[in-house]
Amino acid sequence: MRQEVKMLAAVTLMLACKGFAQEVGIRQAALADMVTSGSYSFTLVRNNPSTEGIRRQVLSFEVDGLRQYALLLWPAGKSPDQGWPVLQFNHGFHPDPPRHGFNARGESDRPGDYYRQTTQAFARGGFAVVIPDYRGHNVSEGGSYTSHTLADAWYSRDAIACFLAMGSVDGLDMDRAYMLGHSMGGAVTLRAMRALGDQVKAGAVWSIIGAGELAYLMRLELAEGLGEDHAKVSKPLLDGLRHELRELGLGVASGELYPFNKVDEISAPISIQHAADDASTPAAASMDLAARMYLSGKVYQLKIYPGSDHLFTGEQFAEALERDIAWFRAH
Repeated sequence: MRQEVKMLAAVTLMLACKGFAQEVGIRQAALADMVTSGSYSFTLVRNNPSTEGIRRQVLSFEVDGLRQYALLLWPAGKSPDQGWPVLQFNHGFHPDPPRHGFNARGESDRPGDYYRQTTQAFARGGFAVVIPDYRGHNVSEGGSYTSHTLADAWYSRDAIACFLAMGSVDGLDMDRAYMLGHSMGGAVTLRAMRALGDQVKAGAVWSIIGAGELAYLMRLELAEGLGEDHAKVSKPLLDGLRHELRELGLGVASGELYPFNKVDEISAPISIQHAADDASTPAAASMDLAARMYLSGKVYQLKIYPGSDHLFTGEQFAEALERDIAWFRAH
């Protein structure tokens, strides 16, 4: 079982022992409703120091009554007449969300050192890059959501709101708007792309997480019963999950549990990349996604690399970057 699910489930288990914390006053609409009925915009918070001539701006936006933040990187050089093509980067799981974007000096500097090489490289490639903090990450509001079993479903709402807010920024070409997600951010990206439809021209996922949350939670529930179970046995973790599904307006059979289930509803082509021996998120997840894309008649490309890098490095990073820049430019 992948490392990310273990950490998420462990936090959920601790909350369950204390009683599941309910979010008050929010009945969540379906993700697609955000696109048709929501209104989102960015507000400039500050300009960060430029790096390699790449301007860096911190922006704020609001979703579900929560103030959220994002970093926008502007490529160096003269902007195209129609504006810069824009890439939204949806980051992966972090074990300490409130400290996710802080540097070694204790300063908030989204997206933090972990993804700096990736986002800076796409900016050097001629893309404006927007990196949203999810709710509860860095200084974005909504810390309790980071402990939810379906945290990435809530983060999908932040990703959609961020994408829609990009339309309020002058100098971005929304006719060339793309989305990339790493690890947990891959699931966030699939949900967001499904809701946004053809507004996202092409997507990409690196080291995407797969299914298995229910099986893992059930394994935790059965630990004290040595594998024996029946319907009347209390299951705090699954009760918490059921609460979240109700709060999200979803049923147990919903595709939100497994974003792969509804790839036939994604209109944009997707590039998929993964390391064969990734111990955090097994490459089988990317192969599963590719198979579903193929069976659905969707346009995709898949690359499985040797090795175990969860976030590509060295020559593999250079190749992954080159493949996806070409992929976005082709679409």
